[in-house]
Amino acid sequence: MEKGASVATPAQVDVRVGLDVGKSEHFADVPGNDGERQWSRKHAETQRYLCSRYLRPVIGQLVCQDVKPAHMQAAVNAAPTAGEGRRVRAMIAALAGAGITGGYLVNPRLKEVHWQARGRQATPPRAMPAGESALFVDPGEIPAGEDVDRLGQAVAVVRASYQLMVNFAAYTGLRWGELTALTTGQISQAGRVVTVDRKVVEVRGHLFVEAPKNRKWRRTIYPRATPGGWPLAEMAAARIAEVRQEQAAGRNPLGLMFPAPAGGYLRASNFSRRVLKPAYLAAGWRGTGGTGGWTWHSLRHVFCTTALNIWRMDVCDVSRLAGHASIRITLEMYIGSTVGALDRARAATD
Repeated sequence: MEKGASVATPAQVDVRVGLDVGKSEHFADVPGNDGERQWSRKHAETQRYLCSRYLRPVIGQLVCQDVKPAHMQAAVNAAPTAGEGRRVRAMIAALAGAGITGGYLVNPRLKEVHWQARGRQATPPRAMPAGESALFVDPGEIPAGEDVDRLGQAVAVVRASYQLMVNFAAYTGLRWGELTALTTGQISQAGRVVTVDRKVVEVRGHLFVEAPKNRKWRRTIYPRATPGGWPLAEMAAARIAEVRQEQAAGRNPLGLMFPAPAGGYLRASNFSRRVLKPAYLAAGWRGTGGTGGWTWHSLRHVFCTTALNIWRMDVCDVSRLAGHASIRITLEMYIGSTVGALDRARAATD
């Protein structure tokens, strides 16, 4: 089929950017693309969903040469919220870019589209400190040590080991998928070292174990005690002993530190609904109307800021322990570029 007559459907064109449903799991499946840019299973599934949900209904019956910016705009505007619209726009930008590179599309304006509210309620843009990166995490978005303690106590009502899970997440920097995949074999008690070499992802209701984010393993540490005095190392040792007993009895064959109640890997959806939702309310992380900005991922912010501000660790070391792609990300997220600006200006003009 000639390029000018190619039908722009996800089943025919999107395979060239790794979105073909049922055929291409990853971007690396595109001929000539190197494996280093391979998409993760979850990211590939997200792109497939966005393409099928929003783009296929608009351009599914068009030939490539007939695809106009107005079609892409319609697909973005079909998203119900600004956040979803941004995800659709990113998908379209990747698709259009690959289509142009491959010679199937020619108009670069196809990816210059943005979500439009058009009478729908839109959240006002968040004000950022002048000069800061969009990655900057405002201190108000990070729970304090006392807030972590309260959440740990709240989840312990459901299961005692969940209190350790909260504190382990807050003071090791493990992401959700890395924590649910954690086994006793990955923990060295003598050095309080955790080897992070796997994660669990959920795609279409199925759980998969794969390499960590960016396909890079790392090692991190956990403290003897939290800043609030909770004996983290002691409780981790006790839990490791319990897991070994569970494993010997056949109740926890994988040796998971934080398994599901029936064994196997925890599912984020079940844990959020049955454990976190009531715990957030009890710990004050949510108001009665469900308002509140802290989430489970906020615990990663706790680790990074604790390491930087309380343990006084070097930013390079914190970046490596947290598994950030670069030191720049750590700097922009937690230190920022405006810190000390007023003091320096005051000293210069004194």
